[in-house]
Amino acid sequence: MQFQCRSFGRIALRSLHSFFAVLVLAVFASLPAYAQDNPQNAKVVLDLEKPTSTNNSPHLEKFGKTCDPFNQKIGKSGPPANRPMKPTSIAELMGAPIEVVKIRRYGPGWKNPEDVQNLITKLLKTQTAEVYTGEPWAEAAFADIIATVQFSDHSEGTLEVSGVHVCFSDHSRSALWLRVFRNK
Repeated sequence: MQFQCRSFGRIALRSLHSFFAVLVLAVFASLPAYAQDNPQNAKVVLDLEKPTSTNNSPHLEKFGKTCDPFNQKIGKSGPPANRPMKPTSIAELMGAPIEVVKIRRYGPGWKNPEDVQNLITKLLKTQTAEVYTGEPWAEAAFADIIATVQFSDHSEGTLEVSGVHVCFSDHSRSALWLRVFRNK
């Protein structure tokens, strides 16, 4: 009887040890995925384009122009694209970890480049539950900020901002459109 108790104790101890080992592995396996989805890791830098002589008013460019080539569905704007079940950050909607956002152009209304960088950083963290596959508003909008998004696998997408209007191409190169009402 004493031998069976010791044997049972060893098995129970070994099972408990295995359980904790699996638990530790599960925790460590989930950490890198969480860190990749963390929008705080994305750097926002200025990589300004030089103005071309043929483009006299780059700040009057139609909003969404850089998103169009990424949109596979041409025509009337469709229903919300994979509407998130809960508010989701724009960085998560991008579909892959973002390595860097390169601001290529911004409008003359910005006082300094740091304000533009801060807005993009906040925008990536902004939670939304309304996303569309096409431009869902009728009012005219002009591109105020145009940026390139570089994902961790070095593929690229776009990001445009015009006041409350935002469009971007996600990692699968689909264009998504939304309105973001920011608190000042």
